[in-house]
Amino acid sequence: MEKIIEINDLTKFYRGGITGIETLTLTVNEGEIYGFLGSNGSGKTTTIRLLLNFLFPTSGSARIFGKDIIADHIEITRNIGYIPSPVSPNRSLTGEAFLKYTSGFYKRVSGRARSELLERFEFSSRDLKRKIKDYSSGMARKIAIIQAFEHRPRLIIMDEPTEGLDPVMQHEFYKLMKEYKSKGGTAFISSHHLREVERVCDRAAIIRKGRLVTVEDVQDLMNGMSRKIKVVFGKKVTKFDLIDPAWEIITFDGKKLEAIIISDLNRIIKILSKFEITDMTLPPRSLEDVFLDYYQEGE
Repeated sequence: MEKIIEINDLTKFYRGGITGIETLTLTVNEGEIYGFLGSNGSGKTTTIRLLLNFLFPTSGSARIFGKDIIADHIEITRNIGYIPSPVSPNRSLTGEAFLKYTSGFYKRVSGRARSELLERFEFSSRDLKRKIKDYSSGMARKIAIIQAFEHRPRLIIMDEPTEGLDPVMQHEFYKLMKEYKSKGGTAFISSHHLREVERVCDRAAIIRKGRLVTVEDVQDLMNGMSRKIKVVFGKKVTKFDLIDPAWEIITFDGKKLEAIIISDLNRIIKILSKFEITDMTLPPRSLEDVFLDYYQEGE
């Protein structure tokens, strides 16, 4: 499997000793949708700007398509689509002029691909003739998506790609990502929208304060996390009656219990069978819980 992005000990310090990223190392494989997670200021955007040669690293290196991001950046860029955050195209241009301008950077912009993208993101010919300064944030985001995909790039790098999109357009974007992946495309998605990453990504890296915390399959991240259970008792019980190594009690007030499952769920069911239960839920695992756990551990 070809390595599309290879980052080795990449470091960026800003003036005043401020850390952008430090000794970041990761690999994105061909055909992979790779999530890059972190809070604001964690180093996500710095990483993207380094990959695109908008910034120069303090040390370390990175390669895209096996080529050096600095020495070969022009050749690399011809095969990349990019969705920035925030989206800020030239506001004096019409949408049509903007797409004509951006298509000039690529050798193989497909008129058919553009037409299909305009249709699926509900971008009319009238919208194209309007100036970008008159667009809503959602419309500006949609035209950024169209320009990123219309030349059918091998790799798309995205920074908060669905910011400003309404739920219908978000759903359309997720469908587009599945189609892109099915045709062998590779994507690097920086996001703090964890549901988005959970929905479309194969693997995810978590970055905190410029340093890599973990890289795992998205499903493995969620499966490896302890599940919670919530119970409402019909009558008051004592905490002493519930103490057991099968779970770790988080909150308990005599009638309501929230706990982390440590061992076999069957053992917990056996404990609860002694009491009158009016409600019990096992909330599904979510990437948000995993993310918060990693950040809390760091603090």
